[in-house]
Amino acid sequence: MCLKKIIANALPARHAALLRRRYRLFRQRLHRPMSEDAFRQVLTQRLGVKRGDTLFVHSSIDYLNTDLSAFRVLTVLTDVVGEEGLLLFPAWHFGGRAEDYLRDGSNVFDVKRSATVMGLLPELARRYPGAQRSIHPTSSIVAIGNRAKEVVSGHETSVYPCGESSPYCKMLKYGARIIGLGVNANFLSFIHCPEDVMARDFPCRTRTDRTFFGKVKLPDGTLIAVETLAAHENIRRRNIPAFLKKYVSKDIFRAYRIHGSEFYIADANALFGRIVELAKKKITVYNMGMRQCEN
Repeated sequence: MCLKKIIANALPARHAALLRRRYRLFRQRLHRPMSEDAFRQVLTQRLGVKRGDTLFVHSSIDYLNTDLSAFRVLTVLTDVVGEEGLLLFPAWHFGGRAEDYLRDGSNVFDVKRSATVMGLLPELARRYPGAQRSIHPTSSIVAIGNRAKEVVSGHETSVYPCGESSPYCKMLKYGARIIGLGVNANFLSFIHCPEDVMARDFPCRTRTDRTFFGKVKLPDGTLIAVETLAAHENIRRRNIPAFLKKYVSKDIFRAYRIHGSEFYIADANALFGRIVELAKKKITVYNMGMRQCEN
């Protein structure tokens, strides 16, 4: 058993998370922080980002070993993809389980004003001039750049948060790629897109049977109710890194450790196809061990 599993099994979750955080910060101190030029090289040479790209960005500024401010990181990203490119960020606004949030009828998602809890970079993207935010009470996405409004529009029209009307699925039309900056594959929310598109054909229950109505305040002040499913408790029992390592080729997903920080890049279309292919064989991120997820 590896040290990570020993720590996870031996310590309470809160203490294990604190120990992991301290280790990551210690690991960073063994390396010189990245300059702006070095960060650009990671993006363009290691991750292969280029002008015109559509990128879905997961990030942690705390674990990104650089001297750059979060605002400068965002500026570099927008500069690298250019005016013809598109950046998307997860921007949901609450902690905890979506089902608990939706059960509390007093919660209101304000599309214009609700800050995201997904980190400093997505919050800066939310405030970026011309940024567009999708209308969804639990799985909102922020987009900046070319086609931003098109990709985020209509998110509220399906009960599946990551289904065909979501930005996750719409971005596939433009050959989207997913990158991780300072995070590993545990931060890869795109895995829920093929699950939601397959819906009942997916071999594991990932959504609740019951639909909920989440309150949403639109930018013009109108209050609406958006019908949506919530995540099933099954999804907590997953191992995304192990799944990717065992079943997904490096031409679809690649992970790096650079300057003490973790990075990854994934081809969204190819990953979507591979997840569907494996799901038809009843192989998912939820049954990497001996456990079988509930269906």
